[in-house]
Amino acid sequence: MKVFYFYIMMLFAQFSFAQKTFIFPKIKTQGAAVEQFIPPSWKIIDQVDGDLNNDGSADLAVVFEYNKPIDETRVYGDNSSAIIKETQKPRILAIFFKDKPTGLLSLSIQNNDFILRSEEGGKLGDPLQQIAIKDQQLYLRFQGGSEWRWELGYTFKFENKDWFLTSAINLYFNQNTGDMTERVYDFKTRELFTTVGNLHRRDIANHKTSEVLYFSQLRTFKTFKKPWAWEIMPNVYL
Repeated sequence: MKVFYFYIMMLFAQFSFAQKTFIFPKIKTQGAAVEQFIPPSWKIIDQVDGDLNNDGSADLAVVFEYNKPIDETRVYGDNSSAIIKETQKPRILAIFFKDKPTGLLSLSIQNNDFILRSEEGGKLGDPLQQIAIKDQQLYLRFQGGSEWRWELGYTFKFENKDWFLTSAINLYFNQNTGDMTERVYDFKTRELFTTVGNLHRRDIANHKTSEVLYFSQLRTFKTFKKPWAWEIMPNVYL
């Protein structure tokens, strides 16, 4: 009987362990060097420095990655429903402001969702292409697909103590034929510029239009969960 109960307890323990939700670490709020912010079992896979709050200091944006794959349920389509379970290495985006007098870095925001994982790019592999800082703005670029490919770009700016999405670009094209649709979003002016045509014959084959963008308020890292999670127009996801 004791052996039977021991076996049941072992099964329960294994089931409980399998169901355990992954807990993201909390990035340190202040430090003198980027190495001080790396959580145990995580590593830096990309980083960039530049002025993000117009004070002349070299601020810092960092992408951390966990050292082993886990089961994650990721949001697609409507910004709220976690519908797709994937086995991959979690990533964290952390942005730090540098204090000019002391040189200390202070955490502005930690985001555990927005950066696409290495398995989310399809046959092209890791979709994370670039993080950059220009004109006090943070640029994030992704790409993926196979014969039909996609490129996504997002620009965030720190204003009124929050990170707002100011512009974005979504390019969808066929690698062989060049057929493509490109959408450029300017959220400050509420304009959408669409180009439909061919990558190889941009001057003669493309049709360009512009229209008003309708949305209630600017999205932030808190209200825009991740790429492919904002249905900005019917059947159009950003």
